Amino acid sequence: MAQQRLALVTGGMGGLGETISTKMSDAGYRVVVTYSPSNTKYKSWLEEMKG
Repeated sequence: MAQQRLALVTGGMGGLGETISTKMSDAGYRVVVTYSPSNTKYKSWLEEMKG
């Protein structure tokens, strides 16, 4: 049974972190991100990742 690859990206909703998160997701990783509670961008990013 193949194992799911997992990436944890801290600061995943800003600049470099967002790019890394997206690239890891595109590469087949299950991505977990942390972000600042004041960042409202996460909702649109989450919808994009679900698509």
